[in-house]
Amino acid sequence: MPEYMVSSVAEENKRLEQGTALIRTYMDGNVFLAPIDTTRGNLKVLDSAASNGYWLSQFRGSLKDPDSAELIGTDIQDRFPDPPWPGISMQIQDINKQWPESWDATFDYVHQTLVLFQAGPGLREVIGSLVKLVKPGGWIELMEPEYKLNDDDGTAYKQFHNMLCELWAMRGTKSDFAASLEGIIKDAGFKDVKSVLLPIGIGPKTKDAQMANTSVESTVGGARNITIAGKFIPGGLKSISAEDFETWPERFEKELRTEGAYFPLRVVYGRRPGT
Repeated sequence: MPEYMVSSVAEENKRLEQGTALIRTYMDGNVFLAPIDTTRGNLKVLDSAASNGYWLSQFRGSLKDPDSAELIGTDIQDRFPDPPWPGISMQIQDINKQWPESWDATFDYVHQTLVLFQAGPGLREVIGSLVKLVKPGGWIELMEPEYKLNDDDGTAYKQFHNMLCELWAMRGTKSDFAASLEGIIKDAGFKDVKSVLLPIGIGPKTKDAQMANTSVESTVGGARNITIAGKFIPGGLKSISAEDFETWPERFEKELRTEGAYFPLRVVYGRRPGT
């Protein structure tokens, strides 16, 4: 399967910023669920798969003493802003590669969103490397899609689901991998582990009607990456006909705007024992 491919840097960053704003409406206006004490000073925070650092900029805004915080964002691609967000440093990091040893057990909070499909069969090992970065008493929070088909889902959404599962399978990624996150975090010895399923609605099914258009734009932006990847598969994707593949982007957007859809996200967070 092709590596992570995007239509353009600007479009990818925009759709991920839109996604953050949408998810926030399902988290009581917050950008995290873990019980992080934002009144503390000198917090050290990592956002893995940070894109352009937008989530970190929003997290920084929740801190009582943001200037004392050390905020680090990493991503496999350099889509970093120039100049950078105030108080945020960015660097290249592949989640499947070794993290800097100097980072071991140094972070008060490690956050990661929508990237573990890249881990394939190495899911447990990738998460194992991530949890090592959390200091005793610190927290980790993971957010990943947990898609399920329902009888009333639209045709284009079902095709989206099937194409995504086919692309994931090429990496050795199980379609239900998000359901295993809670167990993996617990097996790593973390305490106070919580698992929450956010019923993210798109288009007319979104929680906040003012986010309907934004939710569709963000989802359609991600769909473009599927069509880009699909065109690099020899012989094309098997889960959709060539004719349907050509018309799918337009049909998918129309379906999202008229019928809407649900994109459930699994959020799992936990605390590393100790102080």
